[in-house]
Amino acid sequence: MRHSYDIVAGVLIGLAALLVYYFSALAIAEEVLPKTYDYAFNLATYIAAAFSGAWFAFQLQNRKARKDTDAREVAAANNAIFELSRWYNKLHVFKKQFIDAHRNNPMRHFFILPAAGMSLGQPKIDYESISFIFRSSNPNILGTISLAEQEVASTIDVINQRSKIHVEVLQPVVEQLEKRFGPSLSHAALEEEFGKKNTQVLKMLTDCLVEGVDASISALRENIDKLKAETESMHPGHAVIGMIDPPSVSAAAQ
Repeated sequence: MRHSYDIVAGVLIGLAALLVYYFSALAIAEEVLPKTYDYAFNLATYIAAAFSGAWFAFQLQNRKARKDTDAREVAAANNAIFELSRWYNKLHVFKKQFIDAHRNNPMRHFFILPAAGMSLGQPKIDYESISFIFRSSNPNILGTISLAEQEVASTIDVINQRSKIHVEVLQPVVEQLEKRFGPSLSHAALEEEFGKKNTQVLKMLTDCLVEGVDASISALRENIDKLKAETESMHPGHAVIGMIDPPSVSAAAQ
């Protein structure tokens, strides 16, 4: 925009110079009246040409600025979709490796292994860069993305808490019982040795983990699709990435 203002200012200065030139010519000419019409016509022609050039230059600059803005907003949306997709895949892999085999087992709080050593981190969404969604037909998407991000963060905290209890409290108890009873120890003996309070805490964290992973995956997928749809609607003709399901999800859907 600054460049456009400079163009207009330059045109106005040029027009002022033309006015000075023409009025000076009129003052020194011997036949003032007959030449006045020629000067006026020529001046009008130059003014029209100057303003037409300035207008077209301004439109070109404005169009370039819009293209730059569109490209920047589409890139920001693609980055956000990629980050949401990355977390969708992370949690899907976690669900498949740790949860699915024991989902319906009443003793799943003992059987689901800890995620020790897994680097899950936290999701990072640049909300300022995708604030253009406020101009869309569904400006609430940013709010639902934020809720999905909080759901993921809360689920990661539960995974870490449960893993800590599983590694530091449960596993030492299991090792001691296996020394006494062998690998075929009963669940009742494990619960008794582990303690009622610890069992309740581990069961609560396990239930929260399963529900949190399922809810996070669902929320992530929903917001990926919404963000993609709104970005495509606002910026038709631009390449907007989407969610590619993991092979296990695609196979299950068939």
